[in-house]
Amino acid sequence: MLMQMVDILGPIIAITLIGYLMGRSKVGLETRSLSTVVINVATPALIFHTLTSLRVTPETIQTMAGAALMCVTIAGVLGLVGLKLAHGSVRSFLPPLMLPNSGNMGLPLVVLAFGQDGLQLGVAYFFVVALVQYSLGLSIYAGSLRLSMLLRQPLIYSVSAVLLVTWTGLPVPKILLTTTEILGGMMIPAMLMLLGVSLATLKVADLGPALMVAVGRLVLGLVSACVVIWALDLHGVTAGTVFLLATMPTAIVSYVFAERYQHNARQVAGTVVVSTLLTFICLPGLVWLALAISGSDGISPEPAGTAKDAVELTQ
Repeated sequence: MLMQMVDILGPIIAITLIGYLMGRSKVGLETRSLSTVVINVATPALIFHTLTSLRVTPETIQTMAGAALMCVTIAGVLGLVGLKLAHGSVRSFLPPLMLPNSGNMGLPLVVLAFGQDGLQLGVAYFFVVALVQYSLGLSIYAGSLRLSMLLRQPLIYSVSAVLLVTWTGLPVPKILLTTTEILGGMMIPAMLMLLGVSLATLKVADLGPALMVAVGRLVLGLVSACVVIWALDLHGVTAGTVFLLATMPTAIVSYVFAERYQHNARQVAGTVVVSTLLTFICLPGLVWLALAISGSDGISPEPAGTAKDAVELTQ
């Protein structure tokens, strides 16, 4: 089990550390350009290639999308109640409590823990969280509904293309699959490096509120994951993937929106840092629980798309 944890967590820590060291060095890393490429190019490419080339069924996409939406909703409702009781700022701290970092940390984790099965399930979960981030999350900070921002995200058109191919059975040209595979391949390492740079550059302005929100994000993630796994009767790798992605720390994009609309940006930055560090500390336990929930010994030796996978993913 120890070596298994090293194999899963080692690459994540190593790549994040590279980003952290570059963020602290004089060389630096031009994060704005890199994040733009990741969001507008690599992420849509990874989603399209993964969900079309691995023959993910509409039922699987529906299950994971529903699980993601339920987890975010449960965390949002409980987070709103908690902030009201604590007299906290809803516009500043509800998105950090509600929206997990299922991209930068979540996808690498499920890939290393569950292989290709984890990737296809994780991508189907992640795109829902990303859509909520760029619609509801952005709107909370802006103070008004901003659906126009969502319509400008290439992600939504990538998802639309996936649904079209999945539901109609249209063949995807090999050149398109190869191109999206190459572009999508840079998403996970680039996201981990951006996470490391964020840890190096963001500062904790007020430890008290940051720690409270960080603990709240972890608790809400655990609660929402357990409720959804029970409510949807999820099993195997599906349950393990939902558990990991729901328990991820505060999404970095919350700080980006807080800074843009000037809502306690420094304190939100602190919650991102503290929440991420707290999750790193808890990662061995979270991964162990995810493997136990899935009944898995780690990465499945069978390729994705086998008959066994199809049965499990639609349970």
